[in-house]
Amino acid sequence: MNAYTAMSYREIASRYNAINALPPRAALQVGSAIARYARGEMLLDLGAGAGRLAIPAALAGCRVVALDLELAMLRAGWREASLQAVDLPSVQADAVRLPLCDNSFDAVMINNLLHLVPQWEAVLVEAVRVMRPGGVLIQGRDWLDPQSCAGRMRAKWREVIAMLRPQMRPTAAAGPVLFQTLARMGGRVEAEISAAEWTECLSPARVLHRMRQRMHNETWALDDELLEAGLDLFEPWVRQTFDDIHAEEEVVWRFMMTMTYGLKGDGS
Repeated sequence: MNAYTAMSYREIASRYNAINALPPRAALQVGSAIARYARGEMLLDLGAGAGRLAIPAALAGCRVVALDLELAMLRAGWREASLQAVDLPSVQADAVRLPLCDNSFDAVMINNLLHLVPQWEAVLVEAVRVMRPGGVLIQGRDWLDPQSCAGRMRAKWREVIAMLRPQMRPTAAAGPVLFQTLARMGGRVEAEISAAEWTECLSPARVLHRMRQRMHNETWALDDELLEAGLDLFEPWVRQTFDDIHAEEEVVWRFMMTMTYGLKGDGS
């Protein structure tokens, strides 16, 4: 396990959904898309966190079970679910060893998890084990316009952190190896779809402020020393790159989904 995959969500749990909130219309669209591919049946959300996707899916008609290793995240999800009058059964467990019966779910959803788990292949094997024959694996990710100020800043920030601390890296599941593994497991991976699109008004200065306040996803895993060292290198680049760091632009976000059918265990 490296410093990146060892990151904890405990401290960010109470603010997670606020930082990563889907706009109401986008949340409805994402929930509807998840329910459509899960056929409105039993859905396991692996790495559910604070219910950012589980709650919209439940509102769209799925019977969702939220599973996460971090109890603080699940508690945040319970609070949010209660505010929306949603029944959200939850399980605190490690995704590599699911305390769930075989063939229990019609669909399994994974979002922003595999790149954090050193044994990510075991997560896939467990997902298949608890999935009924004919079930679907739903993978989600947030897409940020790479040409926007926020997209360019995210790419540069990752470059800076990789230079300062090379061990801060995600697992191989962050690349094409994931889809090669799904193919070995018999998976038929469908073309990625956009479930929702929205815009956010951002400026380089606003992104910098969020990073300083640790209200930005790319800062959670960093200790104070690394964050300060990164900002010392990053801020001059930002000021040199953007003529007016306070100039705002409409930044496009999308929630992307990939469905995989026909998975058959470990592919050995």
